[in-house]
Amino acid sequence: MRKGARRRDWTTAELRLLRENAGRVPRRELSRMLKRGAAAVRQQAYRMRRDGEDIDLRCFEPRLSTCPSCGALRSRMGSEGICEPCRRRRQLAKVHHRISDLLAQLPPGERAVYGETEAETESAWEPMPPPPPTAGLTSYERARAEEAREIALEDWLARNLRRQVKAAQKRKERIQKKLK
Repeated sequence: MRKGARRRDWTTAELRLLRENAGRVPRRELSRMLKRGAAAVRQQAYRMRRDGEDIDLRCFEPRLSTCPSCGALRSRMGSEGICEPCRRRRQLAKVHHRISDLLAQLPPGERAVYGETEAETESAWEPMPPPPPTAGLTSYERARAEEAREIALEDWLARNLRRQVKAAQKRKERIQKKLK
C-alpha cells in the first residue's frame, strides 16, 4: 500500500459479487463492477482460495454453439448450417426412404426375406465416452472438462451414425442388385 493511501476493506456485498461472478465475468469487467484495481481483486481471490473457497478468476469462454436443428451444443457446424450428427441423421433418413421405395419394387417372395432379416441388420454402436471426473476441479477446469465431454459425445455420435449410413447404403446396393 502506498504511503498515505486509504485502506478500503471489502464489504460483504463486494465479496458476494466476487463469489457469484468470478469465472463467469472477465477479470477486467469484474474490477470495474467492484470499482477496485485488478491487483486488489486478484489478491482478494487469493485470500478466499487460501481460506478454502472454490474461486477462480479465469473466465471460461465456451467454443460450442447451438445447432438450430437439434438444439444440442456442438463444436462444428457444416456448410448446411447444422451439426454433423444432424447431417448424418438426414442422410440416413434419405437412404431408408430410398430402401423403402426399392423394397416396394421387389417381388413379394424376396420382399418377405428382407422383411424377416431387416431386424438383424443393426450396426453395433461403440460405447459412449465416460463422463470426466470433476471432483476437486475448479469451476474453470470443470467447465473445460464438460466442454471436452460435449465434443467427445458429438464425435462419438457422428462416428456411430456414419457407420449406420454406410450399412444402410450397402443394404440399398444389395436390393438394387436384386432388381437388376
